[in-house]
Amino acid sequence: MQVQPLDIVVVGGGAFGAASALELAERGHHVTVLDRTASPHPDASSTDISKMIRMDYGADVFYHELAEASLDVWEAWNADWPRALYHPEGFLVLSAREAEPGSFEFESERVLRERGYDPQHFDAEHLRSVWPVWNADRYPEGYVSPRGGWAESGAVVARLLKLGRGAGAGFVAGSFASLLEDGSRVSGVRYVAEDKSVRTLKADRVIVATGAWTPVLLPWLSDVLKPVAQPVVHYGVDDASRWQSPVFPPFAADMAGSGWYGFPALDDGRIKLGHHADGCVVDPEHRGTVSEDHLDLARVFLAESLPELADAPVVGTRVCLYSDSFDGDLWIGEDPERSGLIVAAGGSGHGFKFTPMIGKLVADTIERRENPWLHRFAWRSLAEPRQEAARMQH
Repeated sequence: MQVQPLDIVVVGGGAFGAASALELAERGHHVTVLDRTASPHPDASSTDISKMIRMDYGADVFYHELAEASLDVWEAWNADWPRALYHPEGFLVLSAREAEPGSFEFESERVLRERGYDPQHFDAEHLRSVWPVWNADRYPEGYVSPRGGWAESGAVVARLLKLGRGAGAGFVAGSFASLLEDGSRVSGVRYVAEDKSVRTLKADRVIVATGAWTPVLLPWLSDVLKPVAQPVVHYGVDDASRWQSPVFPPFAADMAGSGWYGFPALDDGRIKLGHHADGCVVDPEHRGTVSEDHLDLARVFLAESLPELADAPVVGTRVCLYSDSFDGDLWIGEDPERSGLIVAAGGSGHGFKFTPMIGKLVADTIERRENPWLHRFAWRSLAEPRQEAARMQH
């Protein structure tokens, strides 16, 4: 299908925006990225040291398959890029009770096996012998997902932006002010430039990919998208090698119950511990800090599950922002009331792993191409939320 090149403005240079700009520029469109900084903005959720890459989604085969397709590209990127930014170290899934049908752990392992993978199931004795830093008394069973790991998320976004520029995408530094609208059609954006002047960018299509800021910039979406704060803590260890794969792979510890997940140590000794819970709705510009109460809860988790880390010093904290959709699914589609406006948001704490597919999803939306994934992410109104295991790790 031949598509005429379009002038496209991408608002937001995080993972969704960078991937979309690269894909659209490679398809021959004239792309301009608008963001506050030319490099990954420090406040963006994707500007972090690590994000989990996994196929484990309980019984939700749709996300398993989308993650599988994304992994194909992650592996291709590793082969093509100067340095591998995806680390395929597996994914350790720990269950705090005997895994039963319907549980995240049981269903994830079942789907993996049904789709041809061979996750390594283990009991407490095996956990104690192979991964001795874990308190096996708390985790009677679990499995190792064979295909997954973690990615250097901030570095990935920087790489995508660089590739986008190489493919012809332009970049404008400034803050989004408003859409340019001609009746029911969006024809560009107004933005505040670095010199504080208000300027315009005309476009055939505008993509808003601003993560947690999306319902603030587009307030008519505030009933279906929420900016939600989630805490992250970094601990320091003296001997990083003792806390790296394969001895200490990326993990989820009773994820659906307690919400704890984490990553192996970086070479500088930093271990990242995250917590997936309901979070709290915040103003993205005033997200707050990680509370002392949460730090206390994290200490309890470490003391009970990873006792050697019980007294590890906190070397950093971060409040990560989710762009939560009401049903946990991504939000990628054209606004039915504003022709020419495409929104790519709703990562809901689990969107980064799909970065290799996001550009294709957005570009196919713009070019009105058939795409087997888009139906799940299409524009939709509030309804009874689907039961899903989507938002497990960011």
